[in-house]
Amino acid sequence: MKKITLALVAVMLTFAAQSQTILTQSADPVNVVDGGVACWDNVGLTYSENSFFRAYYLTDFGVNGDFAVSEVQYGQGSADDGKLINLNIYTADTDDLAVANLNLIASTTHTSSSADDLSLVTVPMTATIPAGSIVVFEVNAPSSGTNTGETFFPGVNNAGEDDDSYLSAVDCAITEPTTTSAIGFPDNQYLMNVVGDDLLSVGENLAEVVSVYPSPATDVLNIKLPTNIEVQNSSLVSVLGKTTGVTYSNGTMNVSGIAPGVYFLTLDTNLGSYTQKVIKQ
Repeated sequence: MKKITLALVAVMLTFAAQSQTILTQSADPVNVVDGGVACWDNVGLTYSENSFFRAYYLTDFGVNGDFAVSEVQYGQGSADDGKLINLNIYTADTDDLAVANLNLIASTTHTSSSADDLSLVTVPMTATIPAGSIVVFEVNAPSSGTNTGETFFPGVNNAGEDDDSYLSAVDCAITEPTTTSAIGFPDNQYLMNVVGDDLLSVGENLAEVVSVYPSPATDVLNIKLPTNIEVQNSSLVSVLGKTTGVTYSNGTMNVSGIAPGVYFLTLDTNLGSYTQKVIKQ
């Protein structure tokens, strides 16, 4: 009879932070400093199915509209080359995942590489989460069956967490998502992040998310927008209403050829119109 145990793998690394809104429960969401436990046969070296979970209230992160997921991130303590990982995004009716009802929103897969050991793995994913939701992110590592050399251990750190990390592994009698503290590993604080943008409603105040700089401008006016906002038309007009012919392109407007003065920038976007006074010096 094979022996199934929870095995701990140690690892260390530093990684850079991402932009956009990051849903995370980690005080340090980027640095993998250790490897987590997983259910596997450490004698026969076969790997059991493991699922690692995190939950996030959108409103806790200042997200008031729908949330457009662009990528997910998870720590990899160690993994064998070619290990397939399933990545799932759900909504839930509670952040107590032991009793939560999960509604699958989106899934993708990633093939592991041992070159990513001790690092944060980033995988593109597209999903739209309804406003006000509880988001659940699952990293699922399937069973290897009778094969060896198909392991995955999650990346963790002990910097602190704002909510629980959960593990389920039927072969280790963890039949429902259970907190890592409850199974005796409180230091297993999974690095699992969901990255995206707060989708604005039409007519909502774009001034809260659009950044135009510098003002005064000399040659180039920079316009920074969230990734979910698309500029459909643009204009830059003088205070007398004269059109300059300067248009928006790839986040900038070339104002080097217009006279010094006060102008009004207007952007027509997929989420409404935005107008701001700018100064050319």
